[in-house]
Amino acid sequence: MCIAIPAEVVSSDGMTALVDIYGERFRVDLTMMTEPVAPGDFVAVQARRFAVDRVGCEEAKAARAFFEDVFPELAARARAMAVAAET
Repeated sequence: MCIAIPAEVVSSDGMTALVDIYGERFRVDLTMMTEPVAPGDFVAVQARRFAVDRVGCEEAKAARAFFEDVFPELAARARAMAVAAET
């Protein structure tokens, strides 16, 4: 089973996008997307490599809240890693 975590698009060149999850930024492949994405959009990311679908803002917030409820230790670790990366 693979969990797709919503990531916010920071920038895109059409083939890849720089995305942000809890302050951690990384590039994902957009070739599985059926429509273009723009900064501010949310995408479902699988395996930290592929954006597979566009996600609405409210749906992304709900999915992140669900993730934080089900996996609080992972969400806390992701936030801690993002804070550490900023310093």
